[in-house]
Amino acid sequence: MFLVTTSHRPTQRVRSFVKDIVSILPCAAKLTRGKATLRDIFFEARSVSAKRVVIISTWKGNPGSLYIYEPGETIEEGLRLIAMFRLSGVKLSRERPEAQRSYGVKSLGVLSLSNVEEHKLLSDIIVRAFLAKLVFDTDTPIVDVVAVIRPPSSASHFAEIDFLCTASRRPCGPLLRVVRVEDYVSGHRLHRSRRI
Repeated sequence: MFLVTTSHRPTQRVRSFVKDIVSILPCAAKLTRGKATLRDIFFEARSVSAKRVVIISTWKGNPGSLYIYEPGETIEEGLRLIAMFRLSGVKLSRERPEAQRSYGVKSLGVLSLSNVEEHKLLSDIIVRAFLAKLVFDTDTPIVDVVAVIRPPSSASHFAEIDFLCTASRRPCGPLLRVVRVEDYVSGHRLHRSRRI
């Protein structure tokens, strides 16, 4: 299970983004942050047996970064930061006429449409951070939603991540423009200045 929340004082656009993220992650639930501390979020995550906590920060009114944590077994361990995805922009599902809403997602896959080494590393980071499975096409629906990694459409980011429902092959979540990724487990750092 995933627990998804925000930094303090999120904007309406960030709240909408949270709904999009909750809709594409397996067994995800939204947590209204309010004045909750990371310690409070840890206890909430443990109470619902969440495997991951996703905290979405705000930058200039928009979703700025996704921080993915793994709850430890004890309060001393707390929330362990696994990965960070910094965004240069997003397109919400409501801003995409072709998008549909996904419900009851049980599994997430990752598919890279690029042979660039950094995009392959990005696939590995998404697998670890979001407990996803690597898939090699969208023709065999072994997962409910696939995170599709594409080359960037502009120089402002190094990759785009789109979410497709495998049953319909239609977008069913936000489009993420990723400018930087840090994997705190493997030590990998990916960013646009290294884009090929």
